[in-house]
Amino acid sequence: MKQLNRYLLTVLGLGWLSFLIAAILLNQVFAVPNFVLLIERSYCPPQQWQQVVQEYTKLYRQHQQLRIEIESVVLFNDLGEEVLAAIPTPEELRAKRTYGRASSQREAKLRTTYEQFKIIRCF
Repeated sequence: MKQLNRYLLTVLGLGWLSFLIAAILLNQVFAVPNFVLLIERSYCPPQQWQQVVQEYTKLYRQHQQLRIEIESVVLFNDLGEEVLAAIPTPEELRAKRTYGRASSQREAKLRTTYEQFKIIRCF
């Protein structure tokens, strides 16, 4: 009887261990892309800002569906940068106002600060 219990516990333990190893391997092979989202907040007309918000909305939906992971959102222009505490909803981003000018120096600094990033800006 003790031999059977030991055998059962060994099989169950090895089974759970194999599931754990398989889960870790699958997580590494099929990892969700993650990045920091940089949004240039320099002044642009409201219609162009709405296009930025539309592009953000697409990324936000993918984030909600767990297809991508937005680590954080950084708003920047020539006057400074703002790292948002939480991932904003599209409505919260739409309410933000644009001001200042574009800054290639600040963008270059942010590009070196963050390893994985995506930039959205007015055109």
